[in-house]
Amino acid sequence: MSFFRKKENVLKDKEEDLAPRAPRYDSFAFIEVNGFEGRALLKNISTTGFCMQSKTYASLIPGKTYTMYIFPGKSTGLDTIESEVEVRWVRSEVSKFEVGLLITKSFNRNMEKYVDYLKVHPDPVYPEKASNN
Repeated sequence: MSFFRKKENVLKDKEEDLAPRAPRYDSFAFIEVNGFEGRALLKNISTTGFCMQSKTYASLIPGKTYTMYIFPGKSTGLDTIESEVEVRWVRSEVSKFEVGLLITKSFNRNMEKYVDYLKVHPDPVYPEKASNN
């Protein structure tokens, strides 16, 4: 079994045909995505995907793939996490902008380690403003 769901036809699959939803964990890490200026907050993370939240609009396109970087904060002991993600959905509200992202490729095992860290430390710590990541 692959760590990531297969990208092929994910948008076309019926909901009942997809793998069961992986457990989600709260996170307050910073995230950067190519195609989006500045940093956003990462929240609601699992080993297969997560939600990105920002106060500014991002022109990220559903179905398109982007490179992203997660800065989990010093308390985790992890370096920057780099992955390839696919935009699944975009939701814009008055006070926030959210994007659902599916992880399609990870360049190291830090994503798994970060989710494992959040399993053990369920109360996330807000990331340090002056991070050395």
